[in-house]
Amino acid sequence: MKQTKFTNSLAFKTMLRLLVVVMIISVIAAAVIGCVTYQNLATQARDYAYTAALEGTAVASSGLLKTDQAGIDSYISSEKSDDNYERILLNLLLITNDYELQGCDVFVPHEDHITYLMSTDDQTTGESLNKEAAYYGDEKTYALRAMNMSEDEFDPDRSKKDNIYADNSKNGVKLATYYMPVLDKDGKAVAVLAASYSTDKVYKTILQYIVGLLGVTLAVMLVSVIIFYFSIRKHIIRPVGKLTQSVRMMQESVKNRQPVVTDVRTGDEIEELAVSFEDMNRDLIGYIDENTRITAEKERIDTELSLATDIQAGMLPDKFPAFPDRTDFDIYASMKPAKEVGGDFYDFFMINENKLGLVMADVSGKGVPAALFMMHSKILLKNYALMKLSPKAVLEEVNRQICEYNPQEMFVTVWLGVLDLKTGVLTVSNAGHEKPAIKQADGSFELFKDKHSMMVGYMDGIPFKEYELTLGKGTKLFLYTDGVAEATDANDELFGTDRMIDALRTAEDKSPKDILEAVDAAVNEFVGAAPQFDDLTMLCVEYHGEAEE
Repeated sequence: MKQTKFTNSLAFKTMLRLLVVVMIISVIAAAVIGCVTYQNLATQARDYAYTAALEGTAVASSGLLKTDQAGIDSYISSEKSDDNYERILLNLLLITNDYELQGCDVFVPHEDHITYLMSTDDQTTGESLNKEAAYYGDEKTYALRAMNMSEDEFDPDRSKKDNIYADNSKNGVKLATYYMPVLDKDGKAVAVLAASYSTDKVYKTILQYIVGLLGVTLAVMLVSVIIFYFSIRKHIIRPVGKLTQSVRMMQESVKNRQPVVTDVRTGDEIEELAVSFEDMNRDLIGYIDENTRITAEKERIDTELSLATDIQAGMLPDKFPAFPDRTDFDIYASMKPAKEVGGDFYDFFMINENKLGLVMADVSGKGVPAALFMMHSKILLKNYALMKLSPKAVLEEVNRQICEYNPQEMFVTVWLGVLDLKTGVLTVSNAGHEKPAIKQADGSFELFKDKHSMMVGYMDGIPFKEYELTLGKGTKLFLYTDGVAEATDANDELFGTDRMIDALRTAEDKSPKDILEAVDAAVNEFVGAAPQFDDLTMLCVEYHGEAEE
């Protein structure tokens, strides 16, 4: 057998499928966990920015803005308060560093501009702090909103963080910014503090986390795949390979009559499959041995049946013309058994110089039992007829002989006639057989309703009837068994005696041989492909009368 390529093997396909499954599971797991982690980190970034904003606002409110709005305006227009500014800026820088903020700005929002008071990412001179800057993003909206927050909205314990939170960008950096009002000594919002946290750090952290997660997941999965692969290799692939090899060896094992041993002991369904295979292999060898024995026995029986067929055929007169030296009659007969051997039989023989014995019989049943009974009956009928007994006496003696020992209770229908070739007188005894068909010299074939008696072998001691019939020159007599009239086609329709008479009339002016061939052809055409149900036996004799000198 051709070896399977590795790429087509079960091991390779299993490993490949496991790797694909591992990759898919790893990617899905990393994506799901990454999304969850991103949400957590993003929330954490917001919390950092919010807390930083609270602390920065407290610093700015307590140190920078101690006056009313007029004082704020004065501070904006001035250079800066050296000590106070430096202290506040330093504290904001510390807060920015502690919370890893992108920036922390203090400004006053107006309708069309904002004025920066302080910025941790702009540590230059006071002039830069007094400049008016353009808005970026949605800062105006959130800043003005923060300036107008009520005391209730500003309460951090109420978790109103979303009211002053915004996602925006500045200088190409993605930010998460919280806006908090800076209050004066009267609690009035006079400026805004914006604490911004870079969300780029969140994305970077997420990316690093996903890469690490994928690496760890793949490593764990690969180790699991290797362990799983060697497990299925041991418990599935190798046992299946042994089973495959055993299947390849089956032909040789059957030839040598040696069962294949799979040697698969996995303790699971594969072992059960291997055991079933071994049992099947042994059963197959036993079946082949039994089939070989049955075949040999059948061949012996077929040979014996063939011999029996030859023996049975040899017991019937089959050489024609049967009496080439006789000109006072012509006779022809045939028999086609339904099986190898049959129960029908015919016979004709010279009892003396001027008397011809005619027999047509049908044994009950078919096959070998009927054939054996037929041979026994034929011998008895001929022997008693040759003793020059009348047909009635012959049947009575044969009936007594058969009933003396007939454990199977078989019987035979018999039409027995003795024809006086000088006078044309036909003496007949019919023991339950079919009515003969007769054609007179100036007529056509017709059924002759003769006298019937019981079948031979049916009951001991019964009397048999006898009658005489005179045949004129040119008269033809047709004898047959029920296999002719009861021939059946594919629709279970019988051939019948009417079709038989019609067939006889088509060849009624011809020889006995031609008449039988005409009937046989009609039956075959009617039956078609349907199997032969019963033995088909026929005999026809034509009486010519005594030759004139």
